[in-house]
Amino acid sequence: MQQLRDTGRPITIVLLALLLLLGMQTRNGWRRILIPQPIYYLMAVQAAIFLKTLLYGNMEFAFLAALTFGSVVLMVRLGPARWLQDEYNFQLGVWSLAMVGVIFAFANAYQSLVDIHAVTFAQGRFIGTTANSQHAAALLAGTVPCFMFLIENRKKWDLIKVFWIGSLVLIGYFLFLTGSRTGAIMGITSILFFYRQRAGSLVRLVLLIGILLAILLPLLNQDFANINLPVANRFILTENTRQQVWSGQWNGFINNPLFGSPLEADRLGFGENVWLAAAASTGLLGFIPLVIMGLGSLKMMLALHQLSLKKPIYFMQSSTIVSGLACLLSGSFTEALFLGNLTFPVMSLMIYLSLGKYLLDVNDMQNKYMLWLTTQK
Repeated sequence: MQQLRDTGRPITIVLLALLLLLGMQTRNGWRRILIPQPIYYLMAVQAAIFLKTLLYGNMEFAFLAALTFGSVVLMVRLGPARWLQDEYNFQLGVWSLAMVGVIFAFANAYQSLVDIHAVTFAQGRFIGTTANSQHAAALLAGTVPCFMFLIENRKKWDLIKVFWIGSLVLIGYFLFLTGSRTGAIMGITSILFFYRQRAGSLVRLVLLIGILLAILLPLLNQDFANINLPVANRFILTENTRQQVWSGQWNGFINNPLFGSPLEADRLGFGENVWLAAAASTGLLGFIPLVIMGLGSLKMMLALHQLSLKKPIYFMQSSTIVSGLACLLSGSFTEALFLGNLTFPVMSLMIYLSLGKYLLDVNDMQNKYMLWLTTQK
């Protein structure tokens, strides 16, 4: 596990390069505009970070960060966004995000059977192969909407549906072990938004997961039980541990509203809140495009919600994207999820936005076709 942590970034870069090569071999489909507008504003935020790091920090790190983030955007443009041409590929996109959670959870479950301490740190909080428990929580919570889709989209009960439900239970348990209140909020938000119009389905899912937990928990490694109590206590804490950080970020923005606080190291540091972190570090130069990116994501959520009302056949697909974006946005107020360049929240945000744009493009094409049929009569 430690070796995976140490080599995580190089491995990611290699996989990114392989996806770029695969994307370059993909032919264009019927869709022409592939990148959702919010991603362009996220690129503007990264440009502000690059500019400030280049002028006042480490020049080599600035260019490396710009290169990796640019490669991620290019990979999404050439690969996943361009592959979204039909319903089958949409489902593959959702499946791929869910498989991130499956691989992560099952690998760490196996490790826990050998030595649980390799995937935990002080106070027994779960970190898996990530840098800390907050990163693990963001990864786990970010995949929950995809499990909802794969479970609900499979009408008949079979081994595949049982597999997805079992994987979701394992994801939920590891999310609990992170002791992350942010992760809990993200996970709950995603489920509530997914079932925003289907309370009965939500109740059935909760009851089913409750029964499975009652059966499976006694079978888990005893070391898990030993760390449950201190981790569980974190969820009932009422103290705002981020208050001082938020105040410092706000003061940094007020004192330097245009370009943010001066650099104190060779790179910008972010934490606790996407919006305040961007404002404090880059000033209005980075904060304004970040806000527009957030508003663009909310606009897509509203458009997809309206689509699900007008065309119930797209309810499951629309709900997956709405809950995924809601999950990530809810976590952005307590963690700097969108200011990295090779992090899962950034990549999943781009994938969710690309999936959402595909659905809106399909709806737009259908509307134009129906209008054309009307004019031909």
